[in-house]
Amino acid sequence: MDKVVIGVDVGGTKTTAALATRSGQIIKLMRVQTKREEGAEGGFKAICKMVQNLLEEAKKHELNVIGIGVGFGGPVDFERGVVYLSHHVHGWENFPLRAELEKRFGIATFVDNDANAGTLGEWMFGAGKGINDLLYVNIGTGIGGGIISGGSLVRGWKNLAGEIGHMTVNPNGPVCNCGRKGCLEALASGEAIGREGTKRFGRTMKSEEVFQLADQDNEIAKQIIAEAVEALAFAIGAAANLFNPKRVILGGGVGEAPEHLLIEPLKALLPRYTLPQSSEGLEIVRAQLGYDAGIMGAIALAITVRQE
Repeated sequence: MDKVVIGVDVGGTKTTAALATRSGQIIKLMRVQTKREEGAEGGFKAICKMVQNLLEEAKKHELNVIGIGVGFGGPVDFERGVVYLSHHVHGWENFPLRAELEKRFGIATFVDNDANAGTLGEWMFGAGKGINDLLYVNIGTGIGGGIISGGSLVRGWKNLAGEIGHMTVNPNGPVCNCGRKGCLEALASGEAIGREGTKRFGRTMKSEEVFQLADQDNEIAKQIIAEAVEALAFAIGAAANLFNPKRVILGGGVGEAPEHLLIEPLKALLPRYTLPQSSEGLEIVRAQLGYDAGIMGAIALAITVRQE
């Protein structure tokens, strides 16, 4: 029987599951709305229902499911497979997700946070393919990240490596969602850019509109974006000095901004914050997986960890 895996991406708005080959080809994909009001209990039931459906699909095609990878939208204890909490859905606190899924299905299961999963996905199937030293920065409502060094995902002893969004860029800056001041997330995330737009234009704005106005040569919008890019350059430059990646991959909604507003000025600023040898040849590119990053990351998690 051919060996396949199941990936599950648990997000705040949607939960996605897929049956896939070990080369990342999706055989069947399922997606359901996350019913926040049902809490972790409802979320776990939805995951189990999708996994069961995919196992039946695998059986029908005489495929052998050898692993389940779960990318979870919140902090996770990778070693124990325990979810610390969800930022969006109640009841996930200290939930033993790996143990519960293995007890239910008898298949080796691996649980990690969605940023680490996304990093693995881009490395195996996207913009990081063939690059064994890279930094993945997902810039959406918040900012998450992940590190591949020497061909391995760097997790750290508490699975907190790669949290570039909570690198302090300005100690006197705005308060971050984590409670500290001046984190990169508080200065350069989609939420932060929208907040600055709202403050300076005097009306409610989202980051997309700020980028649109900057693209139309609006000076205020251009200044907001320039400040966000400066913060990104500072944080990415520090990371480049620390572990010397060959490529930086920008994902998330902000990562899709026009190159002349984000990637080009970022490249120009990086030498200010890096050793010459660190920035020389350092590539800054867009993520390639887009909306599929979560599920492809969960598939990659099942494949890579299963092979370790």
